[in-house]
Amino acid sequence: MPDFSSFFLPIFSLVIALFAAVGVVVAFLGNRNKGLSEVQTSTITSLQATIQSLQAQNEAQEKQIQALEKKVAKCEGVISTIRYTLKDRRRLRLEVKDDFVMLIDERTGAEITVPIHTGSLSKEEKEA
Repeated sequence: MPDFSSFFLPIFSLVIALFAAVGVVVAFLGNRNKGLSEVQTSTITSLQATIQSLQAQNEAQEKQIQALEKKVAKCEGVISTIRYTLKDRRRLRLEVKDDFVMLIDERTGAEITVPIHTGSLSKEEKEA
């Protein structure tokens, strides 16, 4: 009877090596997919936190815009009232052009031009 042990031993070793290689590949792919899944999860969590932060910032800015719109409307009303009062009572015309305010006396034609202050006024300018 022929000796099959010399034939089966190399084939058996080859099958074991093949199973080991397949096991290593499966384990590697499983770990890689697990790593990718963890990265995706942390990225999604980070993006959700960023979105919430941006939404809160947008809400705060919308409130600021509304407050500033009210303030601008009030300032425009004050300017309109001053214009009307000066023209009706003193015959003075108030014009705002670029960075200057012009006060024109309609009776004499005299004109005063003053630059608009964007910063705070000094104590003397406030009292004048």
